Amino acid sequence: MEAAAQAVGRDGGGRIEYWVDGIDDGSDRVPMAAGFAPFRDLWKLGRSLPAIDGELQTRPFRSDDADAFLDVNNRAFDWHPEQGGMTPEGLASRRSEPWYNDDGFRVWEDDAGNLGGFCWTKVHNDLEPPVGEIYAIAVDPEHRGRGLGRQLTLAGLEWLAAQGLRRVILYVESDNRHANRIYRELGFEREATNRAYQRILR
Repeated sequence: MEAAAQAVGRDGGGRIEYWVDGIDDGSDRVPMAAGFAPFRDLWKLGRSLPAIDGELQTRPFRSDDADAFLDVNNRAFDWHPEQGGMTPEGLASRRSEPWYNDDGFRVWEDDAGNLGGFCWTKVHNDLEPPVGEIYAIAVDPEHRGRGLGRQLTLAGLEWLAAQGLRRVILYVESDNRHANRIYRELGFEREATNRAYQRILR
């Protein structure tokens, strides 16, 4: 870690980000001794399937949804370092991943027929037994406050359960209080914390 910091310093400075998956009581010791400071916690939550039934009608993602999805996604996640600012190329890259499935990318349309939200799911077939994941979920900011985030989560859980899966996980920012309240109410429990550390070199 110190060698990396020295290399960045020689190149004019910058920011180094370092992640530790599944932190424990001793995880801060080495990064902080090397001059890194914790700045972001990502919680891994999990629960069993099936869940309770939802009330929202969703459909699979279609290629002609791309522009509307990017608009909703980038406005809903304008604060998020990974999910925000997605480009058509970024979307195409994720859709080309081996795990991607249009049917598992659940889309909700509002009364005007516009894409109003989505629940993007993922199946980890590399695990035994396979595990589902709520990969990304968002509501158009114009529709916030209507309980749609909860209903979209249930739609994703319903789809994953219909694939025969019996467990689901998701990752959420520790300080996203609204989302964490919904997940807690839906029976998710914290299983692990991944922590990011950073060091600024000038």
